[in-house]
Amino acid sequence: MRVVIYGSGGHAKVVADLLIAAGEDVVGFVDDEPSREGAEVLGLPVLGGWAWLEAAEDVGAALGIGSNQVRYALAKRCAASGVPLVTGVHPRAVVARSATLAEGAMVMAGALITPDVRVGRGAIVNTGAVVEHDVVIGDFAHLSPNAATGGGARLDEQAHVGVGAVLLPLARVGARSIVGGGAVVTKAVPADVVAAGVPARVIRRIER
Repeated sequence: MRVVIYGSGGHAKVVADLLIAAGEDVVGFVDDEPSREGAEVLGLPVLGGWAWLEAAEDVGAALGIGSNQVRYALAKRCAASGVPLVTGVHPRAVVARSATLAEGAMVMAGALITPDVRVGRGAIVNTGAVVEHDVVIGDFAHLSPNAATGGGARLDEQAHVGVGAVLLPLARVGARSIVGGGAVVTKAVPADVVAAGVPARVIRRIER
């Protein structure tokens, strides 16, 4: 199956590099911004937008968008049109045999995923992240570069843990919440908030 990257920005470059390193047949990018059509990214073309992908045959889509909410929306669109989501693991990542990765998850170079971890649909385990035993990373959540989780921690759906942040064992980040870079989460962070600092404290609510 041929693979296209949905998106053509910075995160899309990282996803494309991962999939090419993993031996996938990456043929280009799709982007809903019309001005991007015909551009080149990493030497591969931006083929068009959603209409191109919907009409293509034998093509899977890799989600190349960093925003959790946008990845969720794009995955729903792909599911409704029968476009399969591609799951990717960089060859320089380490994933335990008992860990599970759902459809559309991406595990970047240098990431370490240990036993009995569950990585949800469309989730990102970014460059150099460490995910200890029995952690659950929810659908469309994002563990940023060099972030780390202790055993049994949990990111609920669409949660985002910033660069270099740490979740102590059994800590939890609620759905759609954001943990700032370098923060240390020592206990539960509720849903729909921004938390930062050491230890992490809620600094504002996210209005939706």
